[in-house]
Amino acid sequence: MKKIVVLGGGFAGVEAAIKLRKYKYDVTLVSERSYLFIYPISIWIPVKKKTFDDVSLDLELLSKKHGFKLIIERVEKIDAKNNKVI
Repeated sequence: MKKIVVLGGGFAGVEAAIKLRKYKYDVTLVSERSYLFIYPISIWIPVKKKTFDDVSLDLELLSKKHGFKLIIERVEKIDAKNNKVI
């Protein structure tokens, strides 16, 4: 099985991880945050219509639901020559 590392836990990264798992790839998502922040509805936080918890999703829960591995860590370097992420 091919292994794929997705860097970034935003909309695109999470969507890529979910889609790639549907195609049966072994996927690891690396994000420096433990949550997916939903920017479009965050405008309601200052007027107290929404809270931070209302506009964020826990990446750990998403990883368990969709079957991808999750690493909460900052990417410092990409070593393409040696096929490594540090």
